[in-house]
Amino acid sequence: MKKEYLEFVTFCVGNLADSLGKSASQVYGALRSTGVLSDYIVPCYDVLHTFSKEYIVEDLTEVLKKRGAFV
Repeated sequence: MKKEYLEFVTFCVGNLADSLGKSASQVYGALRSTGVLSDYIVPCYDVLHTFSKEYIVEDLTEVLKKRGAFV
């Protein structure tokens, strides 16, 4: 995985965990098990990383909800 993807994933996991009141480990597990990590965050990095933190957190929360995660 490219360094910028890894940094962005870390950014997403940390901010999503803070927003949801979950541990980073729980959030990473949810992103990974639902495919959001490999099917959404990494492939859409070029677009997603240009948005605000608030937008990214809201967007990922909605994607997780649609995929049946704990959100």
